[in-house]
Formats: sequence, C-alpha cells, structure tokens
Amino acid sequence: MVVNKPRILVLGTFHMSSYEELNSQERQEEINELVSKLEKFHPTKIAVEMEVSKNEELNKRYRLYKYGNYHLKMNEIYQIGFRLASKLQHEQLYAVDWMGKADKEYEEIEAWLKNNQQDLYKELFEGVHFPQLVRNKSLLEFYREFNHPFFLNQLNKLYVNMARIGDFNNYIGMDWLTWWYKRNLIIFSNLTRHIESKNENILFIVGCSHSSIVTKFLEESELCEIVDPVKFLS
Repeated sequence: MVVNKPRILVLGTFHMSSYEELNSQERQEEINELVSKLEKFHPTKIAVEMEVSKNEELNKRYRLYKYGNYHLKMNEIYQIGFRLASKLQHEQLYAVDWMGKADKEYEEIEAWLKNNQQDLYKELFEGVHFPQLVRNKSLLEFYREFNHPFFLNQLNKLYVNMARIGDFNNYIGMDWLTWWYKRNLIIFSNLTRHIESKNENILFIVGCSHSSIVTKFLEESELCEIVDPVKFLS
C-alpha cells in the first residue's frame, strides 16, 4: 500500500553574494526563471539557511519586501526565497539554521591536514571540483551542476573522510567535524518541525555543502519523500 508522505525538496545553492554579475539584467531574468521553475513544486513552506534566532528579523524584511519597501540584497535567501514566497502569497519563511561554536575552525583543520597528512589531503581534495559560473553558462545550468548527485556525493564523501584526519587518540578532524554534523542534524531537526501534515511541500534553500548531508538525514528518517531538485531545473 502506498502511504502519502510530506515532500521536501532540498535545493543546494551557492552564496550569491560572491557574484556581483548577478545584478545584471540578464542574470536577474535568469533568477526569475529559476523562481518560476521552483514554483512548479508548489511549496507550502519555504525554509532557508538562516539561524532560528533571526527568524523574526527575516520575516520583518520579507513583509517589507511584499509591500515594496525592501530592496533585495544579493543573497539566495532574498533573491530566490523572498521572490518565490511572495509569488505564492506565503505569510512567512522559516529560518532553520544553527551555528554554535566549533572547537577549531575549518581552516585550521585543512591547514593541519595539508602540513601533516599530505597523501590524505590529496585524496580528499584532488577529485572535488566546484562548478564555476562563467559568462556562457545559464543560472539554471549552474544550479543543475550544484544539485547533480555525483557532485553531492563527492561533497558527502569529503566530509565523512575528514574523520580520518589525525591519528589514534588525536582526532584532529573531529574538532571541526562534530560541530559540522551537529549543525546539520539540528537543521534536519528544525526542518522536520515544520511538517504539519502529509500534504506539505517544503522547499529548503541551503548551501550545497549541507544539502547532501541533510538529505541523507531526511532519507534515513523516513519521515518524508525526497524530491529531486534537478527535476525542476530543466
């Protein structure tokens, strides 16, 4: 017997603030095209990568935007989330992130690895190639690359194998990795708290580094049906 479950689409994204060219008319049209594609998922809620403690601030900005009093900053939460939520006449968006504090910063772990375990460093990073937004590449194509299963599996493999950084009784990689997995588990937990019925279609806009891990937590929980984002990015 088929049991209906709520559906969640995890959209892996890049951080738009790093791309000044997205302010051009051509790229703005492509963002609108992306929003129109995602609209076909018919989201009942839109969750975003912002700390829960900033939820009120997030929705204050969203309300200003709805009434034409907020200029969208170059950030995927606003450029995609606000535009889509407004088109769908949503009352609010949902912040689900958590930060806390790690024992060590990621940069410290990577530097230690590069200086002390060069073979492992090469193994982890040589095969990982991040997509690049070039002039003749559309935004939809860029997003398809960021959400392609092969690329997401590469990222997930990278993070899992960071547990190997260090040695017996000197688990250097864990000084950052335990924070990373805790953060993503809390995101998973917060995301699932917004499931209120089996008819939910929740769109979650999050950095691609998180998307494969959060998706795996969702899959293993068996709480929902996972929707392939690439299906809506064609």
